[in-house]
Amino acid sequence: MAKFEGTPNRVPFFMTRLEPFQQLARLCLHKGVENVIICPGSRNAALTVAFTQQKGLNCYSISDERSAGYIALGMALQTGKTSIIICTSGTAALNFAPAVAEAYFQEIPLLVLTADRPPEWVHQYDGQTIFQENLYGKHVKNTFSWSPNQNIEDIEAAAKISNDALNSCQSQPLGPVHINIPIREPFYPETVNDIQEEWGIIEQKETTQTVDLASFKSALEKYPKRLLVIGQQHNEYVKSRAKDFAEKFGFVLVADNIANTDGAIQNHDQFLKNAEKNVLVPDFLISTDMSVISKSLKLMLRNGDIKEHWHIQENPAFIDPFRSLTKKVEVEPQYFLKQVSESSAVEIDVAYQKAWNDLENRATEAMNTFFSKPVFSEFHILKTILEQIPAHSIIHSGNSMSIRYLNALQAYTDPSLLLYCNRGTSGIDGSLSTAVGQALATDKTVYCILGDLSFQYDKNALWNRYLPNNLKIIILNNAGGIIFKMIDGPKKQDAFQDFFRTEQPNKADLLAQEYGLVYLSIKDESQVESSVSEFFQMKEKCILEIFTDYDNNVKAFKAFF
Repeated sequence: MAKFEGTPNRVPFFMTRLEPFQQLARLCLHKGVENVIICPGSRNAALTVAFTQQKGLNCYSISDERSAGYIALGMALQTGKTSIIICTSGTAALNFAPAVAEAYFQEIPLLVLTADRPPEWVHQYDGQTIFQENLYGKHVKNTFSWSPNQNIEDIEAAAKISNDALNSCQSQPLGPVHINIPIREPFYPETVNDIQEEWGIIEQKETTQTVDLASFKSALEKYPKRLLVIGQQHNEYVKSRAKDFAEKFGFVLVADNIANTDGAIQNHDQFLKNAEKNVLVPDFLISTDMSVISKSLKLMLRNGDIKEHWHIQENPAFIDPFRSLTKKVEVEPQYFLKQVSESSAVEIDVAYQKAWNDLENRATEAMNTFFSKPVFSEFHILKTILEQIPAHSIIHSGNSMSIRYLNALQAYTDPSLLLYCNRGTSGIDGSLSTAVGQALATDKTVYCILGDLSFQYDKNALWNRYLPNNLKIIILNNAGGIIFKMIDGPKKQDAFQDFFRTEQPNKADLLAQEYGLVYLSIKDESQVESSVSEFFQMKEKCILEIFTDYDNNVKAFKAFF
């Protein structure tokens, strides 16, 4: 008999059986899981063997747990299906935390499986042992633990827990769920046999969605100035039908680029800062989905006298970013649009519509004039790049200035493109890894646009054997965090250069060589046209790094407003 792992009281246990882990892998397959990211380790050996042996699951080995979490997140974001991340015990599980938090606030289905030491060995100076139960706190929808024992009752409980966890991931609002799995030694199987019995599948409970059409009609009759703001979302029905809803019921439709919405006011970032806000503030505001980027839009709505505000999102949390919420409609936005579209059209406030449209048109003219004068800045070069990205491609934007540039350039972006950004937590730490995950989960070309700090922070995204040729990376290298020069506070501080801007001299050329990517660069105006053209002709995975002057970039972007 194999050597036993005992408790502090020297109580022996039998070898861990592989079958429950195989049953878990099979259940995940039946529940629609396609992609599994496994971080190498020993304590998670049973999970690794079970999932890699399960036909129908795509398993990837990623060594850096922080990057692994974001790659899995990118896969789930792209497919809409639950991704799984697996790791060994100890700090490995902590390194998943940034991606878990992003998945929670961006409502992305992620099942986190962490192997653990048996409870009697926690805080006993045993190796790779931390407090793993409830590790992610409020940043998961639910957290569960298997028993380290494998008697009949324990396995039955594990089956129910695993069903509950997957159902929780896949029910609205979508999000991450954690199962902590204590595993006793010895845990390396001597033989691997097919399972004799599968776990039963517990189906999700069906939910009933309703819309109060009478209240909607009453609000329309009462409030003529109507505004529809779409938050971050990727649903194709909302993308194409929000415009129809707005036109029928007299709403001005406003959306940032992360809303992926056709027919909306796009230039609000350019004109709202200096516009007459009282004319634009609605009486009746409907908002949907998740976050909004535009600070000018958020400030206008927070400070405006809004009479009625409905938020449409299938999430029971009380989320009120504009501080005006009067009604929460807990249904999917696409369902709301479908249901309400059956109502009769109403009278439209032509003056309110004209006020917004006049500003939009004037902004378009001003922007075209602005860009007619050649300036060597990353903002201008990015416009040139956006105009050439092929239709139906995917953009994954980094945070900080990258997403703000792209939001200001909505009018120059093909409406068939889908734009993604980790705006759940808005951190810079996993943008490239998320883009890698998306590229692995689609045949479409994925363009990751991010700053030099974001790239350097997440360069372990390239440290794997799976980088696909449909991954194209655009780095805006201004040698530091440019956003801190855009706002007044940081640049007035003595610590600005080292502790806010964080000036750095690093480039991506040697990293590209090390990880097998084609490398291109732009260092002056004469190289823009040729390098951009060569970049878009590339069939291989590649990096385009754009070097520009920090202060010139600040000056160019501020002149835009």
